[in-house]
Amino acid sequence: MAAPLPAETAEIRLQALRRKPRGDRRLALMPRVDDMAAAAAALAALAAAGYRVTGLPAGAADLRAQLAAADGEAIMLGDYDAFCATLPAALRDAVAARWGAAERDPLYRPGRVDCGRFVVPALHLGAVAVIEAAPDDATVPPRHHELARAAWIAVGFRADAAIAWTPLGVALALPVLVPTTADAPDTVELLAALDGDAAALRRWHAT
Repeated sequence: MAAPLPAETAEIRLQALRRKPRGDRRLALMPRVDDMAAAAAALAALAAAGYRVTGLPAGAADLRAQLAAADGEAIMLGDYDAFCATLPAALRDAVAARWGAAERDPLYRPGRVDCGRFVVPALHLGAVAVIEAAPDDATVPPRHHELARAAWIAVGFRADAAIAWTPLGVALALPVLVPTTADAPDTVELLAALDGDAAALRRWHAT
């Protein structure tokens, strides 16, 4: 699992986020199946606060339906390999030992004229993307397609920050806000945390 960012590193990344106008910030939301209501509420709050959210879901059921109907996004195998090269060697070795080559992953799609790609279950809503989080399982290393979701957030979507309801299991070069308690903080605290409020960041921790 990814360790929390050193306080000074998290602060530097949050400062960079604060310097961007809300309407220009690119955010990735990673809810689990049980977090769809919280994610829908977060999207509504982000839109009301000036973030560029299009096609706003009417609620949790609508968000689930839109995710199910979406074609998803793709990250090329070469980009995935480059992302994985930045990860700790121990994690890469554990993934390879447990799951084998990336091409054996069920969400890998071979290409006719290229090296192939991973399909990422993502929904574009303007400058915000919703990616259904993989089931939380800390007993095994993440599968390739789980790492591909993180790679797409960082490399494909180029998010400025991510919001996850459970730790991603891999460190990204961008702030990832995760609730510090099982009962997720409200959307007011989330908006404040994105703006770097110290009190809110005790409830949404940057990892």
